[in-house]
Amino acid sequence: MLRIKFQPGLDPIELKTPLIYTGAQTLVIDGVGATVSQKGSENLLVANGGGDLHFFNIFFTKALRTGIVVNVPAGNLPREQTVLLNNVILRDNGWYGLHFDDQSGGDGTGSDSSSSLRLLVIDSTVTNNNNPALSPSSSDKDGIRVDEGGIGDVTTIIVRSALDKNAAEGIEINETGMGDVVVTVSKSSFDNNGAQPQKLSDPEDGLDVDEAGSGSIRATITESTISANRDEGLDLDEADNGEVYLAVVNVDASENADENMKVTQLGNGNITALFRAVTAKNSKYGDGVKLESFDNGESENPVGGVFATVEKSIFASSDGDDIQIEAARGELVIRASSIGAKKLSENIILTIVP
Repeated sequence: MLRIKFQPGLDPIELKTPLIYTGAQTLVIDGVGATVSQKGSENLLVANGGGDLHFFNIFFTKALRTGIVVNVPAGNLPREQTVLLNNVILRDNGWYGLHFDDQSGGDGTGSDSSSSLRLLVIDSTVTNNNNPALSPSSSDKDGIRVDEGGIGDVTTIIVRSALDKNAAEGIEINETGMGDVVVTVSKSSFDNNGAQPQKLSDPEDGLDVDEAGSGSIRATITESTISANRDEGLDLDEADNGEVYLAVVNVDASENADENMKVTQLGNGNITALFRAVTAKNSKYGDGVKLESFDNGESENPVGGVFATVEKSIFASSDGDDIQIEAARGELVIRASSIGAKKLSENIILTIVP
C-alpha cells in the first residue's frame, strides 16, 4: 500500500499536466483539505494500473476535462477494484467529476476487463460538473460515471453525499457485460441535474442505472432526495435477462421533468419494488411512478411480472398517471397511501388497504 499525505498549506495545487498513477497496489491520498486545480491540465488525476484508490479530504476542481479518471486495465485478472471518496469535493470540472471506466482499457487496447468495480462515496460533494465554461462543446458528462464492460459486477455505496446541479446526470452506472449492479444510497441527494440542452434520445436523470447484459439490478435508497432533475429522478433499466429489486424508504422524489421514478425490464425477469414513506409528486410531463416489463422493448408484448408494494406514500403527476404498471402479470398493494390516477395492465391485481 502506498500512502501520500499532503503537507498543510499546499493550496491550491495547479497542474499543467495530470498526476498519473500506474501502480497495481492500493494508493491512499489524504489531501488535508487541499485544492487540486488545473493550469492547463485536461485531467487532474489519471490512474491506469489497476490498484485501488482511496481519497480523503481533497478538492478536485476546474479540470478542462475530468477531475479523477480511473481506467481499469484490460488485462486485469478477476478481482474487485475499489475507488473510495471520503470527504471529497468534485466540482466545476469540464467533463466528469469522476470517471471509473472498465470499457476503454487502461492499457490503450480498448478492451473490457473481467474485474468488478466497487465505488464508495462518503460525506462528499459532486456538483456543477460538465461545466460549459470549461468545456462548452461537451455533453453527457455526468457528475460520476461508472462504466463496466466485461464479466463483473458493479457495487456502488453512497452515504451522506450530494450529487447535485451537474449539467448531465448526477450519477450514471452503465453495465454492459455479464454481472449485477448493486446500489445502496443513504442520506444523500441527487437534485437539479441535467441543465445542459437535452438530447431527445438520452435526457439526463438524477440517478441512472443501465444494465444491458445478463444480470440483475438491486437498489436500496433511504432517507434521500431525488428531485427537480431534467428527465427522470430515478431511472433503472434492465435490458436483458435479469431481475430488478428496488426498495425506496423515506425518500422525496418530486418535481422531476419526466417520471419521478421509472423502472424498466426488457428481458426475461420480474420487477419487485417496495415504496415506503415516499413522496413522488408533480412530475411535469410523465407519470409519478412507472414500472414496466416488456419483451425486447415492445410495449404490446409484456412478458415479465411487476410486484409492487406502496406504504404511507404520496404519488402524483402533473401530466400523466400517479402510477403506471405495464406487465404480463403482477400485483400492486397500496397501504395507507395517496395515489389517484392508476394505469395498470389487465393482469395486475390491485389491493388497496386503508
